[in-house]
Amino acid sequence: MMECQVGRLVIYSFVLMTSLPSAWAISNDAPGTDGPSLEETVAFIKDTWEACGTMHSGLQRMIAKDGSLWHMDRMAKVDVVVMPPSALKIVTRLNEHRKLSGIFGLQSPVERIQEFDLNALSPNVSSEQEGENINLYGVRLRCARGACVTEWLASLTISGKPIHELKTGKLAVTSLEELVYEDRAPKDRPGEKKGEIYIPVCDTASLDSLSKAFRHAIIKAGGKKPLF
Repeated sequence: MMECQVGRLVIYSFVLMTSLPSAWAISNDAPGTDGPSLEETVAFIKDTWEACGTMHSGLQRMIAKDGSLWHMDRMAKVDVVVMPPSALKIVTRLNEHRKLSGIFGLQSPVERIQEFDLNALSPNVSSEQEGENINLYGVRLRCARGACVTEWLASLTISGKPIHELKTGKLAVTSLEELVYEDRAPKDRPGEKKGEIYIPVCDTASLDSLSKAFRHAIIKAGGKKPLF
């Protein structure tokens, strides 16, 4: 009887010892360790925006919170600079031409530079559409802890043209490449820290792809969900 129990104990110990390594391997595998590498994913993010080119929304009807009707035409150009191993610099040239009921116009061409490390972000990435049936899309990324996005902002103008005519929309921007800095380049100004970043995207297919790619890259880089 004793020999039978000893035999069972030896078999149990053998099974336990052989199964533990695989159990540890499963429990220690962090989400996102499979699939493309971080380098491949970041390269895909950069290439996707390059494929978008200059984004042009076309004239969109938008109703403000106070019920007023605005018409907006947005142009945007996003450039992505990769800073290994896991940091990105997003340079966005943007112009939004708004008209209130077709009478009063506003225009605000700007260049925004935002730098951040993927490992400081939350994998809860939002894909957004600015209203129903509106051709305006964007990806929103949030910091997992504190403010992790360094941001510079500079106003843009058309060389030799009156700023008043540009701001009021009398002078329409037809190409983002023709714009120059109104004052000085963003890098000459102190950067601000932001808790999130919103980046325009050209269409729904790119929006879906970039949202998934960012989520994968953030997990790969070690980003975590906020505690609260």
